[in-house]
Amino acid sequence: MNEFKAGWAPLMAATIGTMCGVMTITNYSQGFFVGPVTAEFGWTPPQFFLGFTIMMCLGLVAGPWIGSMVPRFGIRKLGMFGLLGHVVGYFLLSMNNGSLTVWYLTWAFISLMAAGSLPIIWTTVLNGWFVENRGKAIGITMAGTGVGAFILPPVVEFFIANYGWRMAYQAVGAGAFLLSLPIVYFFFKEKDAAGDGEGTGAQSWGMTRNEALRTYKFWVLIVLLSSTIVVVVGLLSNFERILSSKGMERGTIATIAAIMGATVVFGRLFVGYLVDRFWAPAVGCAFFSLPIIGMLVLLNADLTFATGLVVALCLGLAAGAELDMLAYLTGRYFGPAHYPAIFGAVYAPFSVCAGIAPALAGEIALTSGYDTVLTLFIGILVVSILLFLAMGRYPDQR
Repeated sequence: MNEFKAGWAPLMAATIGTMCGVMTITNYSQGFFVGPVTAEFGWTPPQFFLGFTIMMCLGLVAGPWIGSMVPRFGIRKLGMFGLLGHVVGYFLLSMNNGSLTVWYLTWAFISLMAAGSLPIIWTTVLNGWFVENRGKAIGITMAGTGVGAFILPPVVEFFIANYGWRMAYQAVGAGAFLLSLPIVYFFFKEKDAAGDGEGTGAQSWGMTRNEALRTYKFWVLIVLLSSTIVVVVGLLSNFERILSSKGMERGTIATIAAIMGATVVFGRLFVGYLVDRFWAPAVGCAFFSLPIIGMLVLLNADLTFATGLVVALCLGLAAGAELDMLAYLTGRYFGPAHYPAIFGAVYAPFSVCAGIAPALAGEIALTSGYDTVLTLFIGILVVSILLFLAMGRYPDQR
């Protein structure tokens, strides 16, 4: 536990940065904005979610770009710039007058200007501070998304119900910025930057990005993570609408969603604990089997608060595993020496699939219903579980 004693401050800053970053805020809030925004402007849900799709698809550029900027600017400056870009983007969203073009351009702006608030930056700091307990450190950092998932639904619903969706965007953006920026400024430092010369030893091994691209494991990792994120984000972004379509009230859904957020926190921490002790792909197989159970419940059981809670727990645990697996498997199979660049390359298609998922699920639901979406997602997860097993043994770190 000496690693935690030495690295608690950057770990705390990384966790807060993750909680207030664009991925957390966007993933766990947009489902509550879609109804009010589309009602005011006359848009369809797929038109609304296309903005999110644009933001995530531009991750194909933003991910590798921000990863390649780390050696030049450092992670702290990039993190602060990303937080600033995020709040500016949310204020721009709140000022939209009904123009879809402006809506889409704003999401493109967010993708590029808020890229520094992505997990690429927040998890990079862990490589120098944590070796024996890296899985736990990643789990704690990624638990920031779970905390956000727990806090955001009732907060967003409160502001929308009492002050409108415009004020809700402003409140969420400003709140995240004011909470995170001072902590990141004072505590988010790499090990060598904090005055400890041991920082480079822990990062001395690893492939370059070009070397990683030439391995089959890199491409298996991309496919399995991209397919699981389609399911997880597709379900999260449409969670309110799926449960509403089965007769559940918005207030009850917000309560269940908040409990799901707490489950995400537990999932982050539990996955981090397990991957430090067991083969990480096997852990991934176990966690991504859970949404299959939840979707089977939705397809075959009456929706009550109890069954809705079962679905939320299954989905929350899988959502808790997603980013942990992305960060841990990238570092474990390809090494920490060039982690930001490789993470950016892995994140790019991952981001595109996350961006496609809400609109894809919404479009299929419009034509065939959410039962078809759930059936398709079950098949995708079965394939993903098999791909986890194809990752093989960890590389020799020497």
